[in-house]
Amino acid sequence: MNHRNHTFLKTTGVAVVLAVSSAVLTACGGGANVAEPTPLATLDSPAYRMQTVWKTDAGEGAGDYVSGFEPVVDGERLYVGNNDGYVMALDLASGRKIWRSRTGDRLISGPTVAGGLLLLGTRDGQVVALSAETGEREWTAALSSEIISAPAATDNIAVARTLDGRLVALDMANGKRRWSIERNVPTLTLRGTSSPVIVGDTVYAGLDNGNVLALDLATGEERWSQTIAFPSGRSELERIVDIDANPLVVNNELYAVSAGGQLASLATTSGRVRWRHELASEKALALDERNIYAVDRDSVVWAVNRLTGNERWQQDGLEYRKLSGPALLAGDLVVGDYDGYVHWLSADDGRVIARGRPFKEPIRSQPLVVGDRVIVVGAYGEVAALRFTPRDER
Repeated sequence: MNHRNHTFLKTTGVAVVLAVSSAVLTACGGGANVAEPTPLATLDSPAYRMQTVWKTDAGEGAGDYVSGFEPVVDGERLYVGNNDGYVMALDLASGRKIWRSRTGDRLISGPTVAGGLLLLGTRDGQVVALSAETGEREWTAALSSEIISAPAATDNIAVARTLDGRLVALDMANGKRRWSIERNVPTLTLRGTSSPVIVGDTVYAGLDNGNVLALDLATGEERWSQTIAFPSGRSELERIVDIDANPLVVNNELYAVSAGGQLASLATTSGRVRWRHELASEKALALDERNIYAVDRDSVVWAVNRLTGNERWQQDGLEYRKLSGPALLAGDLVVGDYDGYVHWLSADDGRVIARGRPFKEPIRSQPLVVGDRVIVVGAYGEVAALRFTPRDER
């Protein structure tokens, strides 16, 4: 079964858009038929009822353009950005607009919140810092190319990843550069990058060549590098091994997944590979104390044992529905899909136990869970806060 969708790819110096079969990316085979999204099965006795707490329009979202816009919460505020160059602060409880800032920039990623600032990336290679309190611009830093994944940040330092293979650390006080490193980018990669992840005094990054890096946060000095996915095949398309989902770091474990077909667990102290599991994805990961959860390139949902890397279950009832990455909610999972549905899956066996449809826009970014609420952002700018309540509650 082939799934053809509009996947952005980049080549050295040029960004192109091609219709690429996800099966081709892993096997380079099959015909030209387009797989239709799996029809939704009727839920005879859904365990939960979805309620829309509030809904608002944040302006033009990412649309069909690959971007790194993700909602972010700080205290009682929710922040969102959009392709029009606007950034909004919303009251988390009501959805009321607190402020709206027109940056005038071609925003493409963020926001990240830290140290009283919001950080966003632009198509023109800039990191824009706004006051989280007022939305006023604090500083702008010019980098070498597009920043299509949200920067990582602490109160003192931010690290941004550029499309041309650089990781750049900036001073949060003024945007001045502290250090920069560069790694080679393969000739052909998916148009997407993972965000760096800062834990303590280390920054971790998944790269387009299938490597995971650990760097000293203060200096940029490399602590270790590990390959989780190796290019294979004769064509550049077959050899794509991008790590476009943010690595997850918990205790001394790091989890990363490649679009080329490997989910891996690494030791954070050395980069040693604990296990690998064959799975291709560029979607955000989620994990609990038992499993790591992933959505593969055909929108099959997986649960993999964190300790062994063995498969626990697969859910293929949402195949080809262009799912978002999964998020944890009350011990289970929620995912969005191309048609605006939000699905609740049991973490025990992957069964779909509830669903709702807050709007008819694609939900591409990972849902954001805050307490008992699920925040979802549509591809064209709608934002909704949802609550799932047991059916027997009135």
